[in-house]
Amino acid sequence: MTARKLKHRQFLLSILALRYDLSQKQIGAAAGMPQKQVSQALRPSTRRGDLSDRIYERLLSAISSPPAAVEIVTACVESLEALERNELTEDEAAVVESTVLAAARQTREILTEAVQLSRAVPERGYPEPGEATLSRQHVGVLWSRLAGLSEESRLAVVRAAEEFQSWSLCERICEESEAEASRSLERAAGLARLAQEIAERVPGPEEWRHRVRGYAAAHRANVLRVSGDLRAADAALEEAKRLWRTGADPASVLDPGRVLDLEASLLRGQRRFKEALAALDEALAIGRSPARVLIKKAFTLETMGDYGRAVETLLQAAPQVEGLGDPRLLYMMHFNLAVNFCHLGRYTEAAEHVQTVRTLAGDLGDEVFLIRVLWLEGRIAAGLGRPQEAGTLLEEVRRELGLRKLSYDVALVLLEKAVLLLEAGRPVEVKALAGELAQVFEDKGVHREALAALRLFQEAAEHEDATAELARRVLRFLFRARYDQGLHFES
Repeated sequence: MTARKLKHRQFLLSILALRYDLSQKQIGAAAGMPQKQVSQALRPSTRRGDLSDRIYERLLSAISSPPAAVEIVTACVESLEALERNELTEDEAAVVESTVLAAARQTREILTEAVQLSRAVPERGYPEPGEATLSRQHVGVLWSRLAGLSEESRLAVVRAAEEFQSWSLCERICEESEAEASRSLERAAGLARLAQEIAERVPGPEEWRHRVRGYAAAHRANVLRVSGDLRAADAALEEAKRLWRTGADPASVLDPGRVLDLEASLLRGQRRFKEALAALDEALAIGRSPARVLIKKAFTLETMGDYGRAVETLLQAAPQVEGLGDPRLLYMMHFNLAVNFCHLGRYTEAAEHVQTVRTLAGDLGDEVFLIRVLWLEGRIAAGLGRPQEAGTLLEEVRRELGLRKLSYDVALVLLEKAVLLLEAGRPVEVKALAGELAQVFEDKGVHREALAALRLFQEAAEHEDATAELARRVLRFLFRARYDQGLHFES
């Protein structure tokens, strides 16, 4: 027991005694201790070791304060100690502490309201007919209360309030995690952990709880997949499938195709393309999200280099996506259509989707989406024979991607610029541009075959032997090799 801890305990007991207007005599009477002993125990100069765990617990019990009071005073003491220890200026420290205090107030308000509401929450089992729709309607309110909190505060709310321990909130947070995976893996992982925390507390029959836990675990596996840890993702998904299979959901409250389509994404990442397509076809047959599954199927076909079938699949999905009106799915459909049309050299058809894609990306407020739209516009301008416009757009994209250290994307854009320069007969500029590829070679995420293709082009550019056809060939390879790292480059 440290001196700091002793002082902390003395201070805590003194504050609680003042708060509840208790004298040392009253505390001593309640604790069965002489007043002099109480006074010595609370005196700041008390020697190390005098305030034992037994005495502390005895005095704390005598004060008879609510358990939460101890946590509140402890937090206050820790905040004061943080002020003494940090290296911030007074103004900076004031901003930090006021922000922490505001966050604590917000969390307290949400927790208080949630716990009060939870008193009225009846014992819940498997959702009755009609309950699922109502539960999903209410979940928007619950998520709005959690969205602005830190991960730690979200977990605290979920652990304390039964209202937040629902299958529908777990389902919603799984959706949020998957959406965040393309923007921030850290946030996506935090949401996946939150979904699993909720899943562990969902009430109802054990078989139903297994299904919910399997559903949440599959989304955790998805985060691992996107992060590139395919081995861990595979293990996590196997556990998710085990829970899903041992569970039961007679009314198919949870989408029966969702775990399958997440498995298909992992299979695609493992280059098991036929199995991925089979899993998507099964998800399409039994699931409730055909538009989403078709978009995933199209992307798998694009990864395989089958751009024609990818376009056909996206056009098949179009009526359903338009009917749903989900802006994210609409963006993915139109963007992927335009990209595949570019791969096929059908730039006029690609251009028909650009304005829709730009509007949707702006509405979604995703900076990376907007950069990719700019990139798409540059590719289309180049394909339609507007090299000056294309060069300007691609240079802006290269700069934005470089700021975000997306080196693989930077390499793709540099190659697209190289095609324009080589077609214009400017190999000296290509030689200078090829020097920028060096940063890609330092990126540990770029695999051997992609690096070999880039080195071949760089060496040709440095000797001014590079051709537009070579740049196009390397570019086509890199587009596919990003998602198929077993692909070999034929030099």
